[in-house]
Amino acid sequence: MNNLPPIVGTANIILAGDFVAPPAAPPHTYLGSARALLNGVRVLAKAQDFPVVLAMLAAQVAECSLKAYLPRDGNDKRLRDRALRHNRQDLWSLAHAEGLPIPQQAPDWLLTLHQLHGTPYYLRYSTGVHGLVFPAAEPMTTALGELVESVASHM
Repeated sequence: MNNLPPIVGTANIILAGDFVAPPAAPPHTYLGSARALLNGVRVLAKAQDFPVVLAMLAAQVAECSLKAYLPRDGNDKRLRDRALRHNRQDLWSLAHAEGLPIPQQAPDWLLTLHQLHGTPYYLRYSTGVHGLVFPAAEPMTTALGELVESVASHM
């Protein structure tokens, strides 16, 4: 039936521990995005050559982190409200009010990202802008990492 010679040898197979992924729904999807994008923030912060891209990515990490904390029950409907959905300053205040152990006052780097990323969208379109001021890569990058881990441990 089979004209091939037999295969003779030894094998050492080690299987990793079982991994069960959480459901692909809030808050896990927000946290997963924050963690994945944080890796890019760290690379860009070290490179120091791409402040616009760093600011956009950092703003997204902050937003996803805060959005991961707020719908701990899985219902993120309120986060889609136009007044709240991309408002990092209000997301910060709401997360603090609902028990995330972060300072009541949002840090300067977050406020700067909020101003750059929000209406009238200076960071994205730069209409009528002659220059932009970005938050320093540090302490922002370290603080973003701490925010992501704090959210993860309090979900």
